Amino acid sequence: MSGLVPAPNAPARDLVMTPAPLAAAIITQFSEQLYGSILGPARGQGAFFDQFPANLSHDWCELADGRDFLEWKRPVDWIITNPPWSRPRDFTRHAMTVADNTVRLAPAVNMTTKARLRDLDEFGFGIAGLLLIDAPKSWPQSRLQLAAAHFQKGHRGAWQVSRLGPKADA
Repeated sequence: MSGLVPAPNAPARDLVMTPAPLAAAIITQFSEQLYGSILGPARGQGAFFDQFPANLSHDWCELADGRDFLEWKRPVDWIITNPPWSRPRDFTRHAMTVADNTVRLAPAVNMTTKARLRDLDEFGFGIAGLLLIDAPKSWPQSRLQLAAAHFQKGHRGAWQVSRLGPKADA
């Protein structure tokens, strides 16, 4: 039975930066829904943060720069990120305490674990959409499908599933 449960990611493997074209493509997919304030909780090299729409108030966290997202308290309307994969539950649970909408890039299977679905229910969130994405060629390759998942406070309807076209990882 233990062979069905993957080993946790080591924090050292969290430093996989999102290519700027992929971040731009993800932001574009959600651009018509974005409003108010937006937070980049794992800024990294700025692939998402540097491309947030100028009409939105935006801020960032980055552990390497002394701004720990898990210490962030100010409410925002949106979070869009490629979070550290070594602490997905802590990161997701905290995101739901500060934002009404979160978009996170991670393996799609991570979005639908029993624990994740319980957490979504506990915090009053639902999965509004899954944007399926091919892993950038520069990333470690696996058999797991990547997705940008939109978790939305109060969402109880069907999930919208779509696929990001090729060339988003240029």
